[in-house]
Amino acid sequence: MSEIFTDPECKQLFWQARGLPDGPAKLQLLEQAVQLADALGDVQAGYLIREDLVEAAVFNGFALKAITHFSWQLGQFDRNPDLYNEQNLLWSYKWIISNAMHFPQISTQQLMELLSDMRDRYLHAGYSERTYYSNRFTLYLHTGEFEQADEYYSKYKKMKREDISDCTACDQNEIVGYFARTGRYKEALKAAKPIIDGKMRCAEIPHLTLAELLMPLYQLGRQEEATDYQQKNYPMIQSNRDFLRSIGQHIAYLAHVDPFKGLELYERHAAWSFDCESPLDRMYFLASAAGLFTVLAQETTDFQIRLPEQYPYPEHSQQVSLIAEQLKMMALELAEQFDRRNDTSYYVEAMTKLAEGLSVA
Repeated sequence: MSEIFTDPECKQLFWQARGLPDGPAKLQLLEQAVQLADALGDVQAGYLIREDLVEAAVFNGFALKAITHFSWQLGQFDRNPDLYNEQNLLWSYKWIISNAMHFPQISTQQLMELLSDMRDRYLHAGYSERTYYSNRFTLYLHTGEFEQADEYYSKYKKMKREDISDCTACDQNEIVGYFARTGRYKEALKAAKPIIDGKMRCAEIPHLTLAELLMPLYQLGRQEEATDYQQKNYPMIQSNRDFLRSIGQHIAYLAHVDPFKGLELYERHAAWSFDCESPLDRMYFLASAAGLFTVLAQETTDFQIRLPEQYPYPEHSQQVSLIAEQLKMMALELAEQFDRRNDTSYYVEAMTKLAEGLSVA
C-alpha cells in the first residue's frame, strides 16, 4: 500500500490518521492528506485516502463530506476500474445511499437513480439484489411509507446474505427501528434481543438500538428497564456527533421521566444541532428538544437555560416556552422540506407530536 504514495508528507499524514481512533482529529488529518494529494495531482493516493476519509466522515457525523468524497471516488473508478478495489467501493456505496436520504435537497428521483446505479454495479460484480432491496426498505422507513417498506422487507429477508451485505447487527437494528416506528413495540423488543444479549455487535450497535428502545419500553410500562438502558447507552454515544439523533431519543424519553436530566443533555449537545451536516438528525434532535421544553414550560421553577452561541434569540434563556416554540418551528421547517421531497405528510405529523411532548413511534 505504501508504494502508492509519491509524497512522504502525504504518506505520513495518512498513516498518522490510521493510528488514531475515529473522531474529528482523524478526519482532519485525512482531509489534510487528501488536499495535499490533490494539489500534487496524485490521483491514486487521493483515492486511497478517500476510502478512509469516507468511512471516518460517515461514522462521525459528517455525511456531506462523505457524499462529496465518494462522488469523486466513483468518477475515478469509472475512468480506471482496474486500478481500484471494487468491493471496497461497493461496500461504501451503502453508506452513501443511506446518508443521501438525510438531505431533502436530494430529490426522490436522484435517490432512485443512486439506488439503480448501486444495483447495476452490484449485479455487474456478481452480487444479488439483496442490498438493493434492503436500501429500498430503508428509504421507505425514512419516508414513512410503511406499506412499501413491508414489501421490500419481505423481499430482502428471503434472500441469502452475501459478503457485501450489511453486518448482521446493522440489519437487525434496522428491523428493530422498523417495528418501533410502526408502533409494534413488543416485536421491536423481540427483534432487539440478540443485540441486547451481545450476540450481534458492531461499531454502532448496540449504541443505536438501546436509544431506539427507550420509548417502546416506556410505552409498555417497563420504565425500570428503560432507565437502565438510558444509563448504559448515554456514555456510549455522548462524544460522537454521529449519534445526535440517538441523543435526541434520550431527551424525548427523559422529557417524560426526568426532564431536568433531559435539560442537561440538551445544554451539552445543543451546539451540535447547529453545525450537524445531517438535516434529518438535526430535525429529530430539535423536535425532541422542543418536546422537552414544552414539558419544562409547565414547571413553576425559574430557569436560566445555557443556550448555544448559534441559537438566534439569546434573550430566550429565561423563557422556556419561547425556546419550545422556536425549536418546534425549526424542526417543522425541516420536516416540511422532507415531506415536499417525499410527497407525504409523515414528518410534519411525527415532528409535531414529538415537539409537543407526545409519544411518537
